[in-house]
Amino acid sequence: MNNNSGEQTNDFLRRSSITYLECAISLMLSHMSREEVASILEQESKIVRELG
Repeated sequence: MNNNSGEQTNDFLRRSSITYLECAISLMLSHMSREEVASILEQESKIVRELG
């Protein structure tokens, strides 16, 4: 049972994180061009990949 609880917590955190990211992107798109948002996200993804 304890493992199942941990999996459910991880699933919730994953979904919440994705929702948070989607909201942040939507906010960016409300006052920036799509190209600018895409460029920023590409830069951020490079940083994430470099972190390992």
